[in-house]
Amino acid sequence: EVHEGVIKFNMKPKRGIRYLREVCGLEDTPQAVARFLRETDGLDKRAVGDYLGEGEDFCKQVLYAYVDSIDFANLTFDQALRRFLTHFWLPGEAQKIDRMMEKFAERYCSQNEGVFANADTAYVLAYSLIMLNTDAHSSQIKKKMTQQEFVNMNRGINDSGDLPTPFLESLYQAITTNEIKIKEMMEHERRAAAASSDAARTSRSKLFNLESAIMVKESQELFKAKARKRAVYHSSRNVEHARPMFEACWCALLASWSTIMEERYDDAVPVELVALVMRGFANAVHIAAEFGMATERDAFVTMLAKYTYLDSD
Repeated sequence: EVHEGVIKFNMKPKRGIRYLREVCGLEDTPQAVARFLRETDGLDKRAVGDYLGEGEDFCKQVLYAYVDSIDFANLTFDQALRRFLTHFWLPGEAQKIDRMMEKFAERYCSQNEGVFANADTAYVLAYSLIMLNTDAHSSQIKKKMTQQEFVNMNRGINDSGDLPTPFLESLYQAITTNEIKIKEMMEHERRAAAASSDAARTSRSKLFNLESAIMVKESQELFKAKARKRAVYHSSRNVEHARPMFEACWCALLASWSTIMEERYDDAVPVELVALVMRGFANAVHIAAEFGMATERDAFVTMLAKYTYLDSD
């Protein structure tokens, strides 16, 4: 019966859990379900990640219990992130990834006090490491992010202060010399899947490019309207002044960058441009997180999940 429940869970996670409760006697508590997900053999990591990322209250409690059962004490930040990502595949939806990464950040900080000013720092830095991992180990990106660029990208994320440079440099070395295996998928499988969906992807790409062009045009018109107004340039060091600029241009940035990434396997797209776009995604996530702009952050994280293979679909 438990084996049948595992099969049902791998096909439909929530339906499988319901079967395990009703037929197999699985206790109806977040702790019991979390223990089942941690200790049961044969569970599909994609299904586990999908269930843990659900937004229902019970699933959130399972996520909290699950992550709280993982020991991150005395681990370096990259070691903790590696351990976290060995248990499941992150789902493809931005909101699900968000919930899981936020809980990871909170758990790490609770077990390693003094490393970061708060959990928000760990949350942002975790995304930075995932971006660096893709940049460093993707064969499609020829011009790699340098150590100094990584350090510069993460300035000001520690409650508006800087993390120690040696700390960031050690993380850079750890990721660039030892890849985080985010998704266990052989290259030939990816190519086979890509080949089988060429026609569908071409159609989707045309529609995507059309929608992107509309978004870019609307943003251009907005900029033109603002440009027609007489304005005076003011120099400022107040970070809050960046918010309205980001609000005005994030749609155009997302559309243009996504268009480039959609065509990244085309020989006509320089690898240097792809690397620049990847860093743009990282900076956009940082800015949106800094200002608490959830919609904008989710939009960039969704594209990040897609282009860094966080999406397990």
